Amino acid sequence: MLPSPEPKGFVPFTRESFELIKQRIAKTQNEEDEEDLKPNTDLEAGKELPLLYGKLSGGMVSEPLEDVDPYYYKKKNTFIVLNKNRTIFRFNAASILCTLSPFSSIRGTTIKVLVHPFFRLLILISVLTDCIFLSMSNLPKWGPALENTLLGIYTFEILVKLIARGVWAGSFSFAGDLWNWLDFSVTLFEIIIRYSPINLIEELQIARTLRILKIIPLNQGLKSLVGTLIHCLKKLMGVIILTLFFLSIFSLIGMGLFMGNLKHKCLRWPQDNENETLHNRTGHPYYMREKENFYHLEGESHALLCGNRTDASQCPEGYTCVKAGINPDHGFTNFDNFGWALLALFRLMTQDYPEALYHQILYASGKIYMVFFVVVSFWFAFYMASLFLGILAMAYEEENQTAAEKSKMIEPTFQQRIKEHQEENEAAKAKTTQIEMKKRSPTSTSISVDILEDATLRHKEECKKSRKKCPLCWYGFAKTFFIWNCSPCWLKLKEFVHRIIMNPFTDLFLFMCIILNIHFLALEHYPMSEQTINLLSIGNLVFIGIFTAEMIFKIIAMHPYGYFQVGWNIFDSAIVFHGLAELYLANIQGLALFRLFRILRIFKLGKYWPTFQILMQNLRNSLVALKDLALLLFMFLFFSAVFGMKLFDLCYEKYICNINEDCLLPRWHMHDFFHSLLFVFRILCGEWIETLWDCMKFGGQSRCLSFYMMVILIGNLLIIYLFLALVSSFSSCKDATTEENNEAKNLQLAMASIKKGINYLFPKILCKKQNVPKETTEHVNGVYVKEDISDHTLSDLSNTHDFLKDKDKSSGTEKNTMTENESQSLIHSPSVSETVPIASGESDIENLDNKEIQSKSGDGSSKEKIKQSSSSECSTVDIAISEEEEMVCERGRLKHLKSGYGRRSSPGQISKVSQKGRIWRNIRKTCCKIVENNWFKGFIGLVTLLSTGALAFEDIYIDQRKTIKILLEYADMIFTYIFILEMLLKWMAYGFKAYFTNGWYKLDFMVVIVFCLSLMGKTREELKPLTSIKFLRALRVLSQFEKMK
Repeated sequence: MLPSPEPKGFVPFTRESFELIKQRIAKTQNEEDEEDLKPNTDLEAGKELPLLYGKLSGGMVSEPLEDVDPYYYKKKNTFIVLNKNRTIFRFNAASILCTLSPFSSIRGTTIKVLVHPFFRLLILISVLTDCIFLSMSNLPKWGPALENTLLGIYTFEILVKLIARGVWAGSFSFAGDLWNWLDFSVTLFEIIIRYSPINLIEELQIARTLRILKIIPLNQGLKSLVGTLIHCLKKLMGVIILTLFFLSIFSLIGMGLFMGNLKHKCLRWPQDNENETLHNRTGHPYYMREKENFYHLEGESHALLCGNRTDASQCPEGYTCVKAGINPDHGFTNFDNFGWALLALFRLMTQDYPEALYHQILYASGKIYMVFFVVVSFWFAFYMASLFLGILAMAYEEENQTAAEKSKMIEPTFQQRIKEHQEENEAAKAKTTQIEMKKRSPTSTSISVDILEDATLRHKEECKKSRKKCPLCWYGFAKTFFIWNCSPCWLKLKEFVHRIIMNPFTDLFLFMCIILNIHFLALEHYPMSEQTINLLSIGNLVFIGIFTAEMIFKIIAMHPYGYFQVGWNIFDSAIVFHGLAELYLANIQGLALFRLFRILRIFKLGKYWPTFQILMQNLRNSLVALKDLALLLFMFLFFSAVFGMKLFDLCYEKYICNINEDCLLPRWHMHDFFHSLLFVFRILCGEWIETLWDCMKFGGQSRCLSFYMMVILIGNLLIIYLFLALVSSFSSCKDATTEENNEAKNLQLAMASIKKGINYLFPKILCKKQNVPKETTEHVNGVYVKEDISDHTLSDLSNTHDFLKDKDKSSGTEKNTMTENESQSLIHSPSVSETVPIASGESDIENLDNKEIQSKSGDGSSKEKIKQSSSSECSTVDIAISEEEEMVCERGRLKHLKSGYGRRSSPGQISKVSQKGRIWRNIRKTCCKIVENNWFKGFIGLVTLLSTGALAFEDIYIDQRKTIKILLEYADMIFTYIFILEMLLKWMAYGFKAYFTNGWYKLDFMVVIVFCLSLMGKTREELKPLTSIKFLRALRVLSQFEKMK
């Protein structure tokens, strides 16, 4: 925890204070065990003084005060000055030029001028005006006079800073701030350029554009952000060095592989029947440089590249491959030396038009060298980029954690400070009267009640105060004239309208209208027929009428005062007023832009869609939190555009004819500010290599490369940092919630009502009602026995009493089982026929042995009871495996439960003693064991891979490979039969319901259909187009491997 600041209050900086500072510094230098103090981040120069230190009285503003930071108070010879905005300015207490002490009237006056908010505002306006002038290609007549005025303001600022802060002495002197060095250098260059009779070099004139960066030190947020970026850049030095190292290594490898290869071209070589004159010219250098002597593909401006390897591009007849001419892309794409190879690798790393370089190397060197580009692309474009992003994310997270730790460390100090001031105030109140409290010294520290309260309560009070901007009389006027409680008839009408407009189905209707309105907006296109225009116009009128009626009804139901208290209602009323104004101004020319505001109707969805509302709120909060970073990125774009315009403006004028034969500017240029801004934006979007070639043709290679590297590296760093900050801000507010409004609740109620009605009516309309007798419960010997008539015959129910007696004698545990779970009914009874309850699902207890379920009583009539009670021996209503039947498949039981296979079948019964039932049970049991067997699963997986791999052989040359074609046809038939057999086995084992309710089995069924259609397409000519869908068979792999699922 940081120690509390000393002294406890604002003390004027006097000569006595100056002497005490010297003595204190001398004393601390002699002490060995000095307290480890660090500067308080909240008391840094340029930041606002925290409210913890109380309000400022008039005598403290713009006056020298003793430093409130313990670090500077004990160890440094400094003092502070506060302006009306509570901004902290820290100065060195040493004398300037051995004459101007801190108590000098001249230095005091310059300090007051420097800290005054108007002086900073004047400098900011001057910089913004200078930025506007820098972006102009042609200045007005009064432009030079204004530039001289701005230069005088900058010079005056430097003089004020020199006198107030000093030149060299101390860390807060003029030379101690690098931004002051920038201001001084730019101002000096501008004075020399403006008043020197010599025509100076162009670079000194370009230096004036650095004036734009002066906005950064004028904004404390931008200044802190730049410092954070520089700190993150230091942590990225390892990754940057590693990237440069690998770029150099791969550049050297590229030089060894492709040096001089891109000059290989197809040169026209004389044939035997050509004359001797042409033959003699083939060895002349001029002949080797003529473009018409090289082979060009149709529509291509560059000559066709070739190579002497067998897998390289070959020349057509009459041409031979020789090394002649220049390299492609105006000679800038090659691996002839380290510099050009490094540029080519940097281009591959940034993935800017890499396919062109791939083709050139493959044509000139051979297809085998594709391996080199694959390695380079994966290493740089994926691995190094991910490493760079990861390190930058770690650095950003460390900065956030450091800031959070600092705030946690300072919070106890603030709490202690508040407690001390509370005790001081209480002691002062006990000793002094109210009059004496008003006469207290202005230099003493006073803490307002708002500061001593909890931060959340204080924030709420500030919000309430900010809302009450109107006098109380206006609130009385509003409550009198905007709350309509008139006659009883009006109140009845209001209640009736309230019931209508607040009904859940009304909100559902309005929600559907918004969706339809969005659909109508999406239907607009160009050109539109007269019928479409009329349709959209009528739709617009209908929607405006609906939204207007909604607004009127809500105003009647809620009163105007209550209606406009809700933000969404204000937004709805603005949309309605816009729609009505659009209708009124529809015939006025030049107001087509007014129609764009129809898009705002889309945001009405936020009222009914809380998630959309939360997303918009998070986006708004993120943009507000990142305003400094977005402003810095915009400043960099503006600076780069102006810098590029000033750097290459004269080059365009001198060498314009070298770029274009008609002496016209290219489409992408930097001759004016607007095109320069688009130019820089294109570079930041990743398309820079083609414009770099054009730039190097007239602007010079070193100048263009320097400008491009600056824009690419710094711009991408800012963009990545902005992306990380945006993601971090979204994650920090992911738990943000918004209070759900009545419209969203009503929409949910309406949807729930509709769903409930559909669930009630759907079975009645589409399903046959089954007559299932109600369950009866009998009380026998103190035990409730829950009977299901569908599970037992009438004879079973009549013998229940005898069954219980025999059961008590034979098995005591069965009684407990029956009482604990009534739904099991009489399955395990030894004295009752082996009736299997299948009313809740057609199932068999297949894991029980036949001996265990045979009747112990030996009652011969039980077989007849079974036949009478068997309502469905071999039911095919739904061939599904029930919960009891899953016991057969013990290995796959958990998988079935997770996948949804363990479902109950349709009502019915299966007799275990019936011959048909036993056969059907054994069939399903066998199918279940087969499909759950690991060998069967492995076999199906192997067949799936083979069927997928067979697709790779069905290419355009399949008709020429007769043997492979025949093998593939037989293989397709075998694969089809195997998959059909698998599908039938799963139908038998799991049933239709369990099979078709599983997504992966639906995919398998679709693949089987594809197999069958592809086979049908081969046999019948009209179905041959269906063979194209056989490539969907590759999806089968997804359902066979758990990890891919």
